[in-house]
Amino acid sequence: MYIPRHFAHDDRADLLEVMREHNFATLVSTIDGEPFASHVPVLTRDSGAGGLVVEGHLAAANPHARALADGARALVIFHGPHTYVSPSHYRSEGRVPTWNYIAIHASGNARTIDDVDGKLAILAHLIAHHDPDFAQRFAVFDQRQRDGLLAAITGFEIAVDKLEGKFKLGQHRLVDDRPSLQASHESGGENERAIAQWMKRLDYWK
Repeated sequence: MYIPRHFAHDDRADLLEVMREHNFATLVSTIDGEPFASHVPVLTRDSGAGGLVVEGHLAAANPHARALADGARALVIFHGPHTYVSPSHYRSEGRVPTWNYIAIHASGNARTIDDVDGKLAILAHLIAHHDPDFAQRFAVFDQRQRDGLLAAITGFEIAVDKLEGKFKLGQHRLVDDRPSLQASHESGGENERAIAQWMKRLDYWK
């Protein structure tokens, strides 16, 4: 990912917050020399000694499942809040439209998980994160039904060895531009308000 110095952000707590809040991610690797992407919900957890693991599952029929089984390098892209920025918010003339956004790239070596216990653990983590009330219903699924569901998926884990954060929040703009830009984001939709909150939290204009 291209990250100009003033947009680079490496605070681990901030990166994990974005990764866990915006966990419907894009999984990318190569298959037969070509880039291949899958769009999947994932979870990020500590693996001890400061390490991170990104886990999730794919349809067993997805070619990605076979590619990751070879221990391939994989990239997971987390898309944080983002919003259009109109040049009308800047005091100075000659400005052009742009986009403010947060993106996290996590890459590492992948492995697939095909044993029943491993896949059940991944599903339990995802259910606890997204729909904890469903856990009891899933626990009483008919064994045949559960076996069929598990056979249709392949779990995966990616041991993250490279973590990059890009927080493009207008920090390279003039201080005089801040009030109108901040006000515009705060009065906008969900993504715009989220960007405004990060602008406040990180306060690049100090």
